[in-house]
Amino acid sequence: MMGIPGRFRGILEPFIGDLRAREIVSGIGLFGSWSRGDASLSSDIDLLVVESRDFDYEYFERIELDGNLVDLNYVPRSWVAYRVPPEIDQKLYELQVIFDRDNSLSRARDLMLKVYWRPERVEIRTETHLIEADAYLSRARAAFNRGDYRSVKVNAIRCFWSLMKILTEIGKKPILSSHFMRNLEAASKGLEMHGLYEDYINLMGFAGLDKAGVKKMLESLSSAWRGAISTISASPAALRSLHPKVATKLNYYGRETFLRGLVARVNALLDEAAPIEAAHYMFHVLADMLENYALLISASEGVRFDYSVLLKFLGESKAAPTEVYQNAISVFGVREVSGREVEEVLKMTVEAAMNIRQRRKDLIARFIG
Repeated sequence: MMGIPGRFRGILEPFIGDLRAREIVSGIGLFGSWSRGDASLSSDIDLLVVESRDFDYEYFERIELDGNLVDLNYVPRSWVAYRVPPEIDQKLYELQVIFDRDNSLSRARDLMLKVYWRPERVEIRTETHLIEADAYLSRARAAFNRGDYRSVKVNAIRCFWSLMKILTEIGKKPILSSHFMRNLEAASKGLEMHGLYEDYINLMGFAGLDKAGVKKMLESLSSAWRGAISTISASPAALRSLHPKVATKLNYYGRETFLRGLVARVNALLDEAAPIEAAHYMFHVLADMLENYALLISASEGVRFDYSVLLKFLGESKAAPTEVYQNAISVFGVREVSGREVEEVLKMTVEAAMNIRQRRKDLIARFIG
């Protein structure tokens, strides 16, 4: 485990020994900031755990070892032995293999080191981001037709975020949750598309954001998150009824250890004088949590949930605490949104999507090929 200080290794080694002893665990690797060499003392430790069980999704678990947060990302062995989905490309590219029962994890890592920056592989990853952007844009349009202007803006921002991942990839920068905006700014400048970076900041309402504004967002986020945690812990039957991918995501998010780590990360970003980065991180991690949380609420109420009207659904729900919705719209900056504003938001987002869709392959050929 090169790059991890000795005091952390002493904590991790017994835990990794326990993982290795599990028959279903076929591989373990270190990725993330400690593997890349850009970690701070507040950084989580990220481990990829490969299991031989029959499942076809990635799931997460956060544990605390002597005050240190460790994120476990579980994936099926088929993902490294037979087909590598693009969502784990970056993890494999950064990976330090710790344990490999049958050498399949090492082979997948070595393959990724060869193909990660090949134009064909970059095209696959950016196509995935484009599909995600299209899904969010479709939700934004549906929310507009149903008069849920708050959800229109949140879905449009999520669409724009997916588009910005494409610029980040082609600009040869890693996609990181707490370094996204800084990497995007560097990538967009290199691609001579800095205007889209500025459009994104303006769309989110982050221009001129200062430390006090971020602290206020963090207070709202913490209140929303604690309300969600209380609902998750009080709904075991509804949780069991969900798809395992959603249930494991809620188990990951629905713990005080996750919230403590989130708060620590935001404060670390403020110490780095990166308020926009901190606000961006809070926006998208809250949006992801709520997309899964709403499925739990729908299961509790026995009603169908439509992703396109996420905020309308939470605002009208009798099973979701009011503080979740009220604080969420504060974090998202959508307490007051007019029809005229969201028309402009949709127009800007559609234009950005068309721009990137038309230029994506040419940009890959120019900057990757």
